[in-house]
Amino acid sequence: MVAAPVTLLSARPSAAPRRKGLDDQLRLLLTSGGDERLWPDPLLRRNRYGAPAAPAPDELWYSSSTASAISPEGWRAAGEALERLLDPAAHCSPEDFVEDIRARLLRLVGAPGAQAALCASGTEAELLVLFLALNLSRRPVVNIVVAPAETGSGVPAAADGRHFLGHASAGGPVSEGARLDGWEEASIQCRHIAVREPGGRLLPHAQVDAAAAEAVQAAADAGAFTLLHVMDASKTGHAGVSRAAAQAIAARHRDNVLVVVDACQLRCSWEVLRADLAAGFAVMITGSKFAGGPPFSGALLLPAGLCERLADVRPGQACLRAYSARLDWPAPLRMALAERLRPGFNLGLALRWTAALDAIEDYAALPEDHRGVLLARFDAAVRARVRADPALSLLDEESLGVPGLVPVVHADGSDARLIHETLALPASGNVRPCHLGQPVEIGATAALRVCASMPLITRAAHDGFAVLEDELDEVFEAWALARRACR
Repeated sequence: MVAAPVTLLSARPSAAPRRKGLDDQLRLLLTSGGDERLWPDPLLRRNRYGAPAAPAPDELWYSSSTASAISPEGWRAAGEALERLLDPAAHCSPEDFVEDIRARLLRLVGAPGAQAALCASGTEAELLVLFLALNLSRRPVVNIVVAPAETGSGVPAAADGRHFLGHASAGGPVSEGARLDGWEEASIQCRHIAVREPGGRLLPHAQVDAAAAEAVQAAADAGAFTLLHVMDASKTGHAGVSRAAAQAIAARHRDNVLVVVDACQLRCSWEVLRADLAAGFAVMITGSKFAGGPPFSGALLLPAGLCERLADVRPGQACLRAYSARLDWPAPLRMALAERLRPGFNLGLALRWTAALDAIEDYAALPEDHRGVLLARFDAAVRARVRADPALSLLDEESLGVPGLVPVVHADGSDARLIHETLALPASGNVRPCHLGQPVEIGATAALRVCASMPLITRAAHDGFAVLEDELDEVFEAWALARRACR
C-alpha cells in the first residue's frame, strides 16, 4: 500500500480520543504497505509469523531470526512520528519524513556518498538490486544466490524477476510466479551456491569461494553481467562467499559484476557494512530481524561509486511499480530510477523503520565491547541449556555462526514445527507464550533458532543479564513442556 498520509486521520476534539484514534490508526498502518505475510489473521490478529501489530511485552520474543513484535519503545516512537506527520504545525511533509529515516540509516553506516532505497522486505530488496543490475548492463544477467534454502523463502523467485507471492506491497494482486511487468522477456538466469552438503554438513569456505569464482567466470565467458551475492548471515547464522573472495572476483571482472551483500539479518557491525560500501558492494538490510523492529522493513544501501554509475540510467519500463514508490528512492537517484513509479511513499514501511531505528540507535549507543560481551554471554547461556537437555542438541557444534543466533535440533525426533507452534500458544497457567525462530530444514532435520535481538541486549545492558537468564529458563522449561504435550 502506498499511502497518502495527509488524508489518513480526521481532526479530533480532545487529547484522549486523539490518542485512542492515533493508536488505532498506527495499528492499522503498521500492517499496511506489505504483502500477505504482514496481514493480521482476522481472529488471532497476528501476522504469518505470529507477531501482532501492537506490543506484546508479556510474551517471550527470542525469534529475531524470523520476526518479533514491535517493542513498547518502538510503538511510542512510531506513534510520535505519525502524530508529527499529521500535525500541520509540525511542518513535516511526507518527503521530510522519509528523508529523515534515510538520513538516520546513512548516519549509522557513515559511508560518504552512500544512498539508501527503502523497500517493504528483504525479498523486495532482491527485486531492487536485480532492477539495478539489469539496467546497468543492458545484457543478460546471471544472478548468483548463496544458500537459497537459508534466505527468505521468496528470494529464489525474486532473484529470477518473478512475483514471489499473490500480492505486491504497492500493487495489489499479482500472478505469483510470473515475471514482473516489463521483465517478461528479460534474460535472467539464476545460479545457486550451496554452503552445506545435502545431508546438512557445512562446506569448507574455500570450496564455496571457488564455486562463486567459477560461476562468475562462466557467466563472463557467456557474455553476461553477474549479480553475485555474499551471504553475511544465513537463517542459521553462517556466511557464504567470503568478502575477500568477492573483492577478488569484482577486481578481476570490474564493470561486469555487481556484488550485493545479504545482510538482512543485520548481525554484523556498522563498521563491516561501511567497509562493504567502501569496497563498492551494494548491501541489503532489514530492521525487522536482529534489529527487533516490526516486520517488514527493508533497505538497499548503495555505495557512492554505484550511485554515480546509476545517475545516467534511464529504465525503459516501470518494472517495480507494484513494489516501490517514488519517495522510497533517494533524491539523487529519483529522476533516473523512480520517475515512472507511483508518486508518494509507503507510510506503513516508514513507520516500521521508525520503530526499528529507535531500537538500532539505542543499541548503537552501547559501547561495542559491552555489546560483544553480552552477546557472548547470551550464546553461552543458550548452549549450556541445550547441552543440559538430552532431548536437544546444537545444529553446528563444531562451527559456530554469528553471535546471538543459536540453531537447535531435537535429538529425540520431536516435530520442530509442531513444537514451535505449541510454544507460541496463548499462556496457560504460569507458562508464557515463547517465540523462537521458525524451523529451518537442514538435511533430514529441522532447526529452531534461539535468538537475541538489539532490544534484548539493550535491556540486559540496562537491567542486568540476569533478566535474560531468567527468561531463558522460562523458554527451556516451556520447551520441555511442549515436547511432552506433542508426544
